[in-house]
Amino acid sequence: MAKLLVLAACTSALVQQPARRISLTPRMGVVKPGDFKNGLTIERDGGVWKVLNFQQTKTARQAAMVRTKLKNLVSGTTVEDTFRMSETFQTAQVDTNDAVYSYDDGDSLVFMDAVDFDEITIPRESIENIDLVKDGMTVQIVKWGDTIVDVQLPTSETYEVTYTEPGLKNAASTGQSKDATLETGAVIQVPLFVEIGDVVKVKCAEREFIERAKK
Repeated sequence: MAKLLVLAACTSALVQQPARRISLTPRMGVVKPGDFKNGLTIERDGGVWKVLNFQQTKTARQAAMVRTKLKNLVSGTTVEDTFRMSETFQTAQVDTNDAVYSYDDGDSLVFMDAVDFDEITIPRESIENIDLVKDGMTVQIVKWGDTIVDVQLPTSETYEVTYTEPGLKNAASTGQSKDATLETGAVIQVPLFVEIGDVVKVKCAEREFIERAKK
């Protein structure tokens, strides 16, 4: 019965917005370090890597180089490396599709594919900011071939504050912050004026308070 209720909730969430299944990176592309962008995925050393950030550097004695921070989307390893401008990399073909969070299966979270309604089971350790996943949330599942390499939460989401220490009602301009526990169990920093029962808007990737939302 519980799963039927979850299924109904997920289906309702899917009806409210159109499902998407798109390619994030052009097929068989070649890119040089001078054309890197944050979020670009490339193939390197037999794996798929995401460009987290980069910076071009040049000295009087050295040709221009690109210092880059990369994340292996399969292992989760993060490395920093420097590339010559003349080097080339194959862009990785990664596809993304919407899925709705269904239920917690202990060691994994189960999502419903928004296109074909199949269940997708993903290990907890593979989901960044897993404590911000909430019932009915639509996420993006990123695949490299048949391998799920990333689960992207929405840019922002609203949450009810279930616990925080009493603060100052007129503290909007103090710049101070305090811990607040959200409905999912996540703990973030919020301004002193936020109270238990407030609904707050949060940047999911950065875990940052944006504003107090209307209930």
